[in-house]
Amino acid sequence: MKTKKHGESFYRQITNEFKKSKSTFVVYIILRTLVIIVAVRQFLIGNYENTFLCVLTLVLFLVPVFVERIFQVKLPSTLEIIVLVFIFSAEILGEINDYYVKYAIWDTILHATTGFLAAAVGLS
Repeated sequence: MKTKKHGESFYRQITNEFKKSKSTFVVYIILRTLVIIVAVRQFLIGNYENTFLCVLTLVLFLVPVFVERIFQVKLPSTLEIIVLVFIFSAEILGEINDYYVKYAIWDTILHATTGFLAAAVGLS
């Protein structure tokens, strides 16, 4: 029973972190829903490697919360959204939807735009 309480409080902490910034929370929910839909689809067609990538993506979506908790820093909501969209673009679009193969420049576009946006937010 104690573990359930601990799990519930952890879930509340994550939810509270994202509710501090409504835009971050909305983006988080939309991307998480899309990843779950992709995971179910990949599982149903028997592609278990991509299903695991979806689970990994869901775990990676928690990175901004852990960074804030462990290092005691407040990340700007814009930076959190950039990180979430980067993870989604790299794992779901790039790996599962083969954007790295379909578009030869996908990796360059992804890293360049994310790098510039993250630098701009950091400097501001």
